[in-house]
Amino acid sequence: MPVKRNKNTIAAIGVDRGGTWTRVAAFDRRWRRIKTARFKTAQLRALPGKLAPLVAGWPGGALAPLVIATRGAFSRAWKKPFLIKALAGKLNLRDVISDAEGAHRAAFRGRPGLLLIAGTGAVVFGGRPGAFVKTGGYNPPSGDPGSGRWLGRQYLKLQGRLAEAGPMGHGRSAAYAAGLLARARRGDKTCSLIAAAAMHELAALIKAAAGRGPVRVALAGGLMGNAFFRKGFEKAARRALPGRGLTFITPAMPAEEAAARLARGRKRT
Repeated sequence: MPVKRNKNTIAAIGVDRGGTWTRVAAFDRRWRRIKTARFKTAQLRALPGKLAPLVAGWPGGALAPLVIATRGAFSRAWKKPFLIKALAGKLNLRDVISDAEGAHRAAFRGRPGLLLIAGTGAVVFGGRPGAFVKTGGYNPPSGDPGSGRWLGRQYLKLQGRLAEAGPMGHGRSAAYAAGLLARARRGDKTCSLIAAAAMHELAALIKAAAGRGPVRVALAGGLMGNAFFRKGFEKAARRALPGRGLTFITPAMPAEEAAARLARGRKRT
């Protein structure tokens, strides 16, 4: 007699560790969300201590295949082996990928395309997972031009508080972008000019990464969740790439679901 599976059995778990928020989601075999969590992103070394008791507390969570998508997985090679070692025997970690790969898979499902991440930082990834070409995302002291951190620092500068930006960290300084965009939306001239400059910086990133032919771009990151900013950016991008058949793709799923889907197909690391 076949074993009847509980409809709430966790089949896979995905983690998206972004610049400001870390999102965790557990799915059943029909890809329905059955458990979710969100918490402020802290230093990576603190993640195992937060993640292990959270996931292990979900029924079947400790045994379910798990993939973590985290910022910095490309640039800091120590992150993957650290997480594998720290979570060994606690969670069924199958792989550690970059947050860019998670977002790209969410939009293109492994096929080629351009991914613009405009959140705390700003970067474009072209190609496909495993063969990305990166444009931007160098994180200079002033923030990637056009990014949330860059906008937040500009807003703090207007208030005479720029000296506070360094001690408060990237995520907290990026949060001030919302204040600048709110003023820009209401017609504040100075804030409108700064917002427009950010839109043009991001459009220039797309242009530099576009190559030849039609251009398909997936948009991710907190700035693209702001309707005012996204509308202005799309106009700026079309002006930067006239006649190129520019298409904007909305990811079919969040990055944490893309990570969970990858976990289902990966063997234990």
